[in-house]
Amino acid sequence: MNRVEDIVDKVDTLPPLSGTVTRLMSVIRDPHSSISDIVGVVRYDEVVTSEILKICNSAYFGLSRKIASLNEAMVCLGTAKLLHLVMAVHGKALLGKEQQGYGLSPGFLWQHSVGVALASEIIGGRLKVPNESLLFTMGLLHDIGKLVLAEHVAAEFAEITRLVSEEGHAFNEAERLVLGYDHCEVGTLLAEKWKLPEEIVRAVRWHHAPPSPPNVDPFVDVVYLGNALCMMLGFGIGHDGLSYRAEEEILARNQLTERDLETFGAQVVDDLAQVKEMFAVDRED
Repeated sequence: MNRVEDIVDKVDTLPPLSGTVTRLMSVIRDPHSSISDIVGVVRYDEVVTSEILKICNSAYFGLSRKIASLNEAMVCLGTAKLLHLVMAVHGKALLGKEQQGYGLSPGFLWQHSVGVALASEIIGGRLKVPNESLLFTMGLLHDIGKLVLAEHVAAEFAEITRLVSEEGHAFNEAERLVLGYDHCEVGTLLAEKWKLPEEIVRAVRWHHAPPSPPNVDPFVDVVYLGNALCMMLGFGIGHDGLSYRAEEEILARNQLTERDLETFGAQVVDDLAQVKEMFAVDRED
């Protein structure tokens, strides 16, 4: 069994988020961010700029004229969509690899994370939680602990799955029983190491177990519900994709029902299909 100290050491060896992403965090936290603010962050990142232009000029958008600059792309897409696209580009590089210990093929963790990001934005809009772009980013990064734990989970996979299948534990509960920690705790270490905003750190830490009253965090509730919804839909899940259900208490305090989740799910299915088409996922993966 790996000691938690080994996990901390592993976190220390991971590369930090790119400068573009860390600077973009401050833009995302400001709901009044303008197109020029985003351009100022992204324009010097040639990888992201080229990917954005490639996507804008793809058959998916079918524009009548070629988009030749980042400014044109920003105007074409709009502020919110551009923010999401930039984060999705970085997220694909970060989350797109195989996560063997979780039974996730290449690209599956990214698809699940984008699904949770989209669901969080949709649910947050319904609940009038402010700053949908921040919710999108929280959803995208909620499972970053799996980047670190994947190889450790693989070594102990048989026992973890036995606890899940025979004793009815959730996968993250089985992680704690076998390893002494779970991907939420390790993800929190990574989020703190990367100096992510506190709102995102909380979402990473509590996305499987939101705090109860009087410590309810609306952001965490939304990401929890988005994650539960995507697990139920089967988006990019591996061995931990079981008969997932959102807790009635959390649905009730947000005045939501299972029927509401079904409605949100239909929209997420459509939105994720569009994202996959933009990134040509089925042709690449």
